[in-house]
Amino acid sequence: MYKEVSGLAKAPAQIGGIAIFEFMKRSDRALNITSDNCKPRDRAYLLQYEEALKGEALRNPILVHIKSRDGLVLKGRLYKKQKNKPRAVVIAVHGFHSGGLRDMGRFADMYARNGFDYLIISQRSHFDSEGEYLTFGAKESFDILDWADIVRKIYSPDIPIILHGVSMGAATVLITAGMHDNLVDSNSKPNIICCIADSPYDDIIGQIEYLLGERSNITKKIAIGLFKANMRLRAKANASDASPITSMSHIKLPVMFVHGKDDRYVMPDNSLRLYEVCKSEIKELLIVEEAGHVCSYVVQPDEYEKTFSSFVDSIIE
Repeated sequence: MYKEVSGLAKAPAQIGGIAIFEFMKRSDRALNITSDNCKPRDRAYLLQYEEALKGEALRNPILVHIKSRDGLVLKGRLYKKQKNKPRAVVIAVHGFHSGGLRDMGRFADMYARNGFDYLIISQRSHFDSEGEYLTFGAKESFDILDWADIVRKIYSPDIPIILHGVSMGAATVLITAGMHDNLVDSNSKPNIICCIADSPYDDIIGQIEYLLGERSNITKKIAIGLFKANMRLRAKANASDASPITSMSHIKLPVMFVHGKDDRYVMPDNSLRLYEVCKSEIKELLIVEEAGHVCSYVVQPDEYEKTFSSFVDSIIE
């Protein structure tokens, strides 16, 4: 199903220059930006986050952690907000150079209203998790599977799990969904029931080429070569594994794509391409007019939740 929604005005993100050597390194600078010192285009997004921090839905988290397959300690916050067994547990996955609460805490009330507990994680090389280099979904997708295992141990092996990510987090959960459907051991396979991908890129190399803008082809070729080499030598990962679109042929899980029509950081064409080639029998695409990058829930929170709830309700028995 394809749905397009009009909304309030939201300035599109402006694309700055890229330091290709710094692109994959940890950077927590953005976490110091507030609604008081941000660019005007980011104010509504940050106000929504800051308001969410004051609410009951983000109080009294249970601190949890895992050790990644390459030895990093990764941290998260589990919110048990349901009096009885939750309908499902959401694993909420933030984006590039951001943080779990900043990107995903905004959705906490929505999760709670729909009967879910939720685990808001810090991805590797972000905030309080260890690591120096991002891999744009290549290694993070394995981390999500390991987070799902922790959820199974805390609740039960068959607890329904929803993956919800924004931006790089959205790309990560799509790659994870493709991996999940290839797992064959039913005893160790988590019960991931669906995936919500908000503002994903379809391939990290294509995204970097886009962000490099009007630079010459030779400059782009050199930059991409350096990026691939850095991924391989420093992050110990292959850039080709950070490609959600290659996972689309493997995905059987239901997938809901969301994108702001005015997104100028990750263009909405990414979600359109992913939606078109996704092999899942149950898929939905919500395009929100006048919403910038990861701001669909800022511009149209009611429509976002309505679509989310209807989509998930159609899957949970």
